[in-house]
Amino acid sequence: MWRIERIELENFRSYKGRHVVSLGDVNILWGRIGAGKTSLLYAVEYALYGRQLEVKERVAKLLDLINVEAHEMRVSLVLSDGGRLLEIERRLGRRGDEKIVVRINGEELRGREAERRLEELLGADEDIYERLIYISHRTLEGFIYGTSQKRSLTVDRLFGIDVIDSVVRVVSSVEKSLLAKAEELRGRLAAYEKYKEVIRRYGGFAGVKKRLEDLTKEVETLEEREAALSRDAEDLARKRAEHLAKLREHESMLLEYYKTRSELEVLESATEGGTYDLSTVEKLRDALREAVEEFEHVVGEELAEKLSKAGDVESLSIAMMDAYNALSRLQNELEAQIAEAKKLYEQYSARVRKIDEEIAEARDRLRRLEKYYARFKELQKTIQSVDSARASLAELRRQIQTLEREVSYSSALRVVALYAAETGAEKCPICGAPVRKEDLLRRVEEVEARHGTLIKEVEELKERASQLEKAVEEAEALSGEVAEYLAVKTRLEELETEREEAAKKALQAEKSLKQLEKKTERLRLLLARVDRRTISDTLAKYGRAVRIRELRKRLREIEDSLKRIGITSDVISIDVNWREVVEELEKTSRRLAEAYRERALLEEVVREVGENAEALKKKLDNALYAYGKLQEVKAKLELAKINARARLLEVARSRFNEVFTSLYRYGDIVRVDADLEQRRGFYDFHAITPSGDRYGISKLSDGQRLSIALALALALRDIARINLGFVIFDEPIPYVDVNIRRAFAEVVKALASRFQIVVATQSREFAEMIKEAVPNALLFKVDKKESSEAVVES
Repeated sequence: MWRIERIELENFRSYKGRHVVSLGDVNILWGRIGAGKTSLLYAVEYALYGRQLEVKERVAKLLDLINVEAHEMRVSLVLSDGGRLLEIERRLGRRGDEKIVVRINGEELRGREAERRLEELLGADEDIYERLIYISHRTLEGFIYGTSQKRSLTVDRLFGIDVIDSVVRVVSSVEKSLLAKAEELRGRLAAYEKYKEVIRRYGGFAGVKKRLEDLTKEVETLEEREAALSRDAEDLARKRAEHLAKLREHESMLLEYYKTRSELEVLESATEGGTYDLSTVEKLRDALREAVEEFEHVVGEELAEKLSKAGDVESLSIAMMDAYNALSRLQNELEAQIAEAKKLYEQYSARVRKIDEEIAEARDRLRRLEKYYARFKELQKTIQSVDSARASLAELRRQIQTLEREVSYSSALRVVALYAAETGAEKCPICGAPVRKEDLLRRVEEVEARHGTLIKEVEELKERASQLEKAVEEAEALSGEVAEYLAVKTRLEELETEREEAAKKALQAEKSLKQLEKKTERLRLLLARVDRRTISDTLAKYGRAVRIRELRKRLREIEDSLKRIGITSDVISIDVNWREVVEELEKTSRRLAEAYRERALLEEVVREVGENAEALKKKLDNALYAYGKLQEVKAKLELAKINARARLLEVARSRFNEVFTSLYRYGDIVRVDADLEQRRGFYDFHAITPSGDRYGISKLSDGQRLSIALALALALRDIARINLGFVIFDEPIPYVDVNIRRAFAEVVKALASRFQIVVATQSREFAEMIKEAVPNALLFKVDKKESSEAVVES
């Protein structure tokens, strides 16, 4: 089975730059929260599968695996299996580009071929990896501390059966929606039968909807028409009565009158009732000229001159079209400039935001480092500098050595003098010179006095040396934080200067952008009112308006002539108009009443039916069919779940007890019976003692439950025939007492004979327990300053 030889990280999560971590048979990673332990474990999973648990659960994005200061990261994982070596290398860039290279005994594969071969070699997908290889405290706590239901969920997850529950929940939700939809469709089909004749009359339900749309528009038109005709009929009824003679005498003048009036009515109908204002074309000309003059430095001066001098319709049309085309091109150019200005502004703004984040981070780091810097400054007041303090310490130690030699000499001299005095020696035992006892005793007193003084001086110097040594050690310990504090402070000043410059540039870009937007907005508003069709229509109306003005003038002249001879338009048209209006009003009112009744009926049909019968029946059949199939699926899933539980438990039971007894060697439990309580779907675990007594899992210690949980996971590993020969424990038993930790350390010791072990913990005490149980284990200290780093402790 494959074991991990080496992990290489380059700009992966908290690991900045390149890092190489070589693993042994048992490996312990310890360090504070956030130091980078879990990042190492995530690197293994990412190398194997190109994904990671937090990414899979959508807690994080794949690009979050790249160190925040890098544009690309790399993970290389070297595995061994006997004489075979397998190297997996993955790269990921900020743009989402991924690369994989797999090397197996000199053969190099890339891309999809590499992924396919890697899947064959590992023999375990990422789901199996997260259930049986990467074991976190969540998995173990669910078994150790959970209720029977929670414990069963944990076992189901180890078995992979929890996937069935997820599918059943989705199926039930869809089932409920299908029932509601079926009831709605039955109601619509009943309504369809009620209105079957009405629907058939219009050629089907689509015809009903189309007729309803047409009726709605027709009713609006008829209502407006009826109101207008009513007003006209009332006016004409008052005026109708008197005049019908005098017409034949001036027939030629009347023919010209009717001809002129007819032409005028045609032109006025083409110009929206003859309300066209001749000043409209001048307003349009002025608007275009003002815009051209505003931008004449871009479009040129000749356009404004052509607009001003154009006198006839043709020249005015050409000048307006030229001006419009030039302004349209200018608008496109201004919009391109705005896009560029926005891009520049967003770049500067993004830089300011990025700098603000870095400033906030730097200030936070300064606040955390200030206490170390303040303590260092206090020490400086005492020792001046570390170098001078070391020199003083060396001098004190030299003085102590000198005094200690003097103490030893005086002590030896005292012993010799006392010996000579007590033995009554007449000669000095050392030099052979004659001596007297009184002189010897006096010399002993002098030596004893000097000896006491020397000892006192030695003790004082040692006390001073101890205090100075402690101060130097503390100053040296703080040197790293002090250096980081000064570096962060310098960086903060640089960032603040850089932010000020970026903010100024962003402000300048914003001003430029606003100026461009104001100009473009004015131009846009003009071109929203004016286009080629507007110009063409305006000039056409202008030509018609000139003709209308001429016709109106001639019509007034004819009307004046007719009035002088006693003939007015009212005399000719009042009676005819009145009869026509009354007849049209009656027809309109009848049609409007019919439309009201028809519209109400069709609105009711559309509201209650909604679709044609075939579509409704097909949807109902589909909904009921799908509902029936989902019920069958649910039943089959539940049966599959029961059978899978029983089968997997039966297959795992024998191997489970072999693994448990190899892990748990205390003798008070000889085996564990694992059964399935089918009615509630719970797993029952009973410990069997040498005397045959049975104890439920709730009566077992946490250490015993831990051994059962691990035995079950490892038994399933054997059944699954996984090619990965390592087990990873990520903070496996937090917040437990020392006895459980020791039990876990013994479990690791037992597992080490079969698997490569990796344990990550933030407890130094726990790490040392495992190291004590497995002396050859590698103990890695994981720490983080500028970057995370894992170093083997001796």
